[in-house]
Amino acid sequence: MAVKPPSFSVPPRECGRDILPSVRYAPDPREGTTPLQKGLLRLLGVPRLARPPDLRGARILAVQVAGMGDLLLAVPALRALKAAFPGARLDLLTSARAARAAQGCPYLDSILSLEARGFQGNQSPLRWREAIPLIRRVRRAGYGLALNLIGLYTPQGAVRMGLFLRSLGVPLLAGRDTLGTGTFLHLALEENLEAPINERDSNLALVRLLGAEDPQGGRLEAWPTSEEERRAEEMARSLPGEGPLVGVNPGSDRPEKAWPESSFRQVMEALRRERGARFVLTGGPAESDLTARLAGAVGEGALDTVGRISFHGTAALLRRLDLFLTTDTAALHLAWAAGAPAVALFRTENLGRYRPATERIACLTGPEDGQGALRIGAGEVLRACRAQLDRAARKPGA
Repeated sequence: MAVKPPSFSVPPRECGRDILPSVRYAPDPREGTTPLQKGLLRLLGVPRLARPPDLRGARILAVQVAGMGDLLLAVPALRALKAAFPGARLDLLTSARAARAAQGCPYLDSILSLEARGFQGNQSPLRWREAIPLIRRVRRAGYGLALNLIGLYTPQGAVRMGLFLRSLGVPLLAGRDTLGTGTFLHLALEENLEAPINERDSNLALVRLLGAEDPQGGRLEAWPTSEEERRAEEMARSLPGEGPLVGVNPGSDRPEKAWPESSFRQVMEALRRERGARFVLTGGPAESDLTARLAGAVGEGALDTVGRISFHGTAALLRRLDLFLTTDTAALHLAWAAGAPAVALFRTENLGRYRPATERIACLTGPEDGQGALRIGAGEVLRACRAQLDRAARKPGA
């Protein structure tokens, strides 16, 4: 009869706005699993851990193969690891896209990138042939710990991540066990999506299991250079008029998180008419046509920044705004890091995991409309934008 591995609960400590979930420590992950899980663990070759390694001088590999916004939400956990183990080497393995968001991070010794998707769902599979040189490099480096900083939301994604982590030859695997998908981990943060906590706080809870506390209380960061700051200042000053400077990020990395172009246009036209608002449009290369159309619709007093400013330069620009209107995407987390007042548009089911823990960002939610776009009324969004602008105007010195 299988022996159930020891488990315990983290003391109820506040992390941002959320209470930490339970954790599981299993020196031998094969104990207390189902026959199917045992077969998977044998396939992955997960060894028993004799004793936890000393991380004070170890090599630690943080694995965060996801998007740019997810990378920003992992920064407080990286900062906590570096503060707890200053003598350790901390490297990041991330997606090629998110590697741009990690540039300039002072807590990392190096950044390894992998052009791959598919760890979180039914997306395109990992290209193993392309990953082999990186896997060999990691195996030669002799890491003592690999720490997975993304949730495992489907069995398929868990199998891919399990195979990938085991291929790295790292003796201790830690990460997030979402609804039982992380059985291959030695040290796991057990997650229940019916009671989700913020992604930033999940990552902080995970590194706390290793004895790491964030000395800055979970603050998000971006690292624009002095040249990027100068460029952002030029852009902010280039628009004529005295009305509030409003940023608009109309794109989304997924259709189900998008908001209709016509709705963005309605809100922008109303703010121009009522407040004399000036606009800067932000986004990635895939949204260049969308931002160009919106900037053209508003006319003079609108600046399309797509292709003209970097990711961290956008953070510098956001700090100069009176308001930022965005969907639930990386730009939202940049606004959180920049301390910008914002209105964010969410799918209802995503709010628990991605809502910024700041009162400066008002979050509106709605279901999909059946056509892959959020069903939130333009009038509701306009009222939220007015309220944010009024709040900023009431501040001393505003």
